[in-house]
Amino acid sequence: MELIFDILKKLKNYEIRHIRYLLKASPFEFEKVGKLFDLVTRYKDREESWYSNSIYGKKPGNTFRVTKSRLKKILEEVVISDKSLTDYNTGHINALLKSRKRLLQGQILLGRGAYSASKNLLLQVVGDSRKFSLHPEHFQSELLLLRGESINMTIREFQRRSAKLLELNEIQSLVNESAILHYSVTNLMTHRTVSDEKTMSEISANVSRIREIALHTSSPVALYYQLLTDILWWQYQFEFDKALQSCRQYIELLRVEPAVQSQQRLGNANFQMSEISLRMGDLDQASQYMQEALSSFSPDETNYLIVLGTAFRIAFYRSDYDTAATIVKESLAHPRLGASKMRSATWNYFQASLLFRMGKFKEALKSLNNATALLSDKLGWNIGFRLLEIMIMFESGHYDLLDARILNMRQYVRRTHKDSELYRPMQLISILMEWHKNSLDLRRGANAISRKIRNLETFHRNIPFNPTSFELVRFEEWMKGKVGNRN
Repeated sequence: MELIFDILKKLKNYEIRHIRYLLKASPFEFEKVGKLFDLVTRYKDREESWYSNSIYGKKPGNTFRVTKSRLKKILEEVVISDKSLTDYNTGHINALLKSRKRLLQGQILLGRGAYSASKNLLLQVVGDSRKFSLHPEHFQSELLLLRGESINMTIREFQRRSAKLLELNEIQSLVNESAILHYSVTNLMTHRTVSDEKTMSEISANVSRIREIALHTSSPVALYYQLLTDILWWQYQFEFDKALQSCRQYIELLRVEPAVQSQQRLGNANFQMSEISLRMGDLDQASQYMQEALSSFSPDETNYLIVLGTAFRIAFYRSDYDTAATIVKESLAHPRLGASKMRSATWNYFQASLLFRMGKFKEALKSLNNATALLSDKLGWNIGFRLLEIMIMFESGHYDLLDARILNMRQYVRRTHKDSELYRPMQLISILMEWHKNSLDLRRGANAISRKIRNLETFHRNIPFNPTSFELVRFEEWMKGKVGNRN
């Protein structure tokens, strides 16, 4: 059942409607498949025995397994149907599918001795491979052509074709290398803050290597990986102007190069533009790119829900709480929200932040209690949850619970971020502990707390605060309002 649930969570609404239509129009033998589909869409993530008992009145057996297998096959066929490919460049997809089919046919004909028929198919593969930068297919078709024609070639011609093959093989290998390096660099930069010089030097070297490959191969696929890497790299270096420039080049590549075109990628590019503009504090520009990103996705897609997160942040930072509340309501009712506990928890956290900002502390605490899945996160949401919880509890008058919450947060931050003062969480803990040392008496600890806040503001001049991070309500800003401006 896990495979069925996994596919089901990724289906769009029109695909689910299409499956229902297919099952209703199917022969009698698919009646049980239709009943199983109806059950899994209404009662998600139940045990296999529950579904079997509901349909057959007994524990799962061979009959139920056949029904389950038929449903899984139908779901898979819908996912890989021609309609599911419309978000991609149809010319590229068709060329890829046809090239692979013709490549196999050409190889079979070559093995059977039908050399002319084989050559005709393989030359078609070569033509499409050049146009759409299908490097593996290009290499394989040229290799088969060389094999079929080698006996009639002169030594000079054979050596020339062999050199061409070696060049194609090198390009294919280098493009694969750029892909591997891109995902390696991305994994490092998105999952941890790199502070040691050795690791940073290694990342920088890999970024340079990806650029070298794109320049050497002149492959649009290699350029695709280079620009994706550059977009993230420049953000990591706080070079947002350069990140925007890389984004613009990326969008231009998607528009002119069939090998990498897709509506999903164009939407993701505009989403990146929106996030970068948000980090630069340009809310108007961020909003414009965000709208373009939303237009690239269907409202029932997961990507649409992800972009709504940026839309919420923009409205939140503009203090447009009515718009932010509307976005939260739409997101919490989104059909794909339940597919991820972390995503559901994130939106409850967003709602809690909004309610806190609106002064609705009781409702904020209730929403935050629905976001406890964030406590298992290792990338920062855990800290955001704890900070917001401390602020809500103080505003709600739950002073007796604050002591334990502050000490628990200090223990967590020291365990996960060490004791380095280079990290913002350690700076925040310093403020919290100053507050705790004064028995949560803001008036008594005001001067020392204000001094700690100024230290944090100095820290941010070197490493700017990231408005796209997990902290919607900044703790130091809230604390500054409590203690007042003290010199």
